Amino acid sequence: MVCQTWGKILISAGKGQCRQTFIKIVLAASIFSLLISAATAQNLSANNVFVGYSFIADNLFSGQHADLNGWNVSAEKKYLPFFGVVGDLAGFYGSAGPPSSAYCASIPASRCLAHSTVSQYSFQVGIRGSYATSTIRPFGEALFGEIHTTESGLGISNVSNNFSAMLGTGIDCRLTRMLGCRLVVDYIVTGNFTIARQNSIRASTGLVFRF
Repeated sequence: MVCQTWGKILISAGKGQCRQTFIKIVLAASIFSLLISAATAQNLSANNVFVGYSFIADNLFSGQHADLNGWNVSAEKKYLPFFGVVGDLAGFYGSAGPPSSAYCASIPASRCLAHSTVSQYSFQVGIRGSYATSTIRPFGEALFGEIHTTESGLGISNVSNNFSAMLGTGIDCRLTRMLGCRLVVDYIVTGNFTIARQNSIRASTGLVFRF
């Protein structure tokens, strides 16, 4: 018997051939829906590049505090469904207030800057763990690398290169199939074996390009 409409299929669902046809159609539709949902989630969890604005509340080794504005670029290569390898590059610029008296007492007076212009660059690599749904992807990351800081003023420059470790959390939101937006906050520890550690907070937001 040939089933020409859904009504006939439903009426004849108790009969052999039509019941088999109905079951096949339902199974095919269910599998198709699951594949679409999986593809959408997988797309949010694909390889990606982030480009955006970044702000850091920076504690410098001179004892100064500087609120710096800049940029942040990162790239993530997925190797496992929930984990990827990340490379992160950032640059910040601004000015700092007067240094601490303890810092000035420990260096030549000619190198103690009353006010300074600050530029800072960082490069870090690490891992990112994430879980993607159809519209959002929350994630956490741990990265390690180096921070290069220059404080200059009145013809004097103080330059430092220090090891850094960063722990962060953020979220990606889907805009289109290949484009999203991101908000991420990172806690950064900077220092080495001979210099006291400093703690800073960084926040970044911008666009995510998936491929």
